[in-house]
Amino acid sequence: MKLILQKVHFIWYMFWVALSFYLMYPLFYYYTRKESRYPKVARLRKVWCDIGFVLGFYRYKTEFEVPVDFNKTMIIVLNHSSYLDTPVICTMIGGHYHFMGKAELLKHPVLKLFFQTIDVPVDRASKIAGYRALKKVEANILKGMSLILYPEGTMSLTAPEMGEFKSGAFKLAVDTQVPILPVTFLNNYKLMRGSGFKYGSLPGTMRAYFHAPIETKGLSSAEDIENLSKQVFDIIDSKLEK
Repeated sequence: MKLILQKVHFIWYMFWVALSFYLMYPLFYYYTRKESRYPKVARLRKVWCDIGFVLGFYRYKTEFEVPVDFNKTMIIVLNHSSYLDTPVICTMIGGHYHFMGKAELLKHPVLKLFFQTIDVPVDRASKIAGYRALKKVEANILKGMSLILYPEGTMSLTAPEMGEFKSGAFKLAVDTQVPILPVTFLNNYKLMRGSGFKYGSLPGTMRAYFHAPIETKGLSSAEDIENLSKQVFDIIDSKLEK
């Protein structure tokens, strides 16, 4: 019975997510057609995600180690164990940002609009395509766009344990000399594990802890990148409920 109720809730939530997206589609389409309009996309994403959360009986709560100015360019890295992670980060932050994600998202019925325009897909099976994606993201960062990505590269199905971090986020941070902002999602996996299709979902309060930004100015070597990756992993991991 519990599983049935969780699946009913999941269908209910996804219905409102899909409906609100298609009602807002003309706005999303307009603002993703030109790069000069991209800063407005963050506000639209927040409205869209908030609608889904309110009608899906979700709330969210944030805690900050120090105040964060989201108008400053940074690389935001997060642990990833739930489909709730991406929409909720859109509601929690401000500023001008974009995502980097797997190339398969170009086939997603909703997210493909963003990954064909403002966000950057990366084909992990191709080194050349991966290099080009990193260079595009680097150019966006230098233009003042913050980057959001999951350094694990995929969703962890053994949450709260995390997978090994890829080096891409940390190399980008060192190459562009922008700070890294680690964020720990504390309980999203309890409300919706993975995609939600197998176990459904539960209403509740999503909680996130924003750690202090880590400066990268002066870092340059491969050893710096490796140490930065380990430091961020340990910081995010320290807040997870084991």
